[in-house]
Amino acid sequence: MQNYVYDIDSIRGLNLSLKVPLSLFAYMVDEIYKFTLSYQSAFSLQSMLQIFQRESVPLDTSESEFCINSYVYLIRFVQKNNISADHLSKWLKENTLVQDDHREYLIKVLSGFDPETVKKVLSLGKLKELKWTVNQYNGDVKYPNLKKLYILLEFHIQDEKGNLQKQIINLTIQEFKMLQMEFKEIGDILRSFM
Repeated sequence: MQNYVYDIDSIRGLNLSLKVPLSLFAYMVDEIYKFTLSYQSAFSLQSMLQIFQRESVPLDTSESEFCINSYVYLIRFVQKNNISADHLSKWLKENTLVQDDHREYLIKVLSGFDPETVKKVLSLGKLKELKWTVNQYNGDVKYPNLKKLYILLEFHIQDEKGNLQKQIINLTIQEFKMLQMEFKEIGDILRSFM
């Protein structure tokens, strides 16, 4: 952190996060962290600025941009130079006004950096096709009159080598309704960021 200490402007940018609520700060750090690990991330400065504006963060556009860019620079610097979590925490505490809960969250995210884990996460594969059918279980010898509906979901996933794999999941109607509610909630959250 030796060279970083002398960059007063970056410290000023980090200090601007005093005006950013913890939930938004956590989202920003997560997005920047993913972006710095893989340039395929959907992170964009403009969309982050829009979120800052929508959440009524008491910073003007140039201050918001400065704050975000300061964290991008800090996270890249830490990753590139293998700065320990303890060292970063001590440096932030001694040289910035970053709040304790913000600092602790940032340290938690950065201390979780493990290149092998990241590689596994980034290479899970792509969903190529999703098929579903409604089926009926017709019972067995013991319960011949049992007729129960269930949903069969068939996922076709392409791994990092290009091979297609098929995963099948059977869900009761109740389980499917719960899954449907989860997807609806995910959709609602995504729409709020668009």
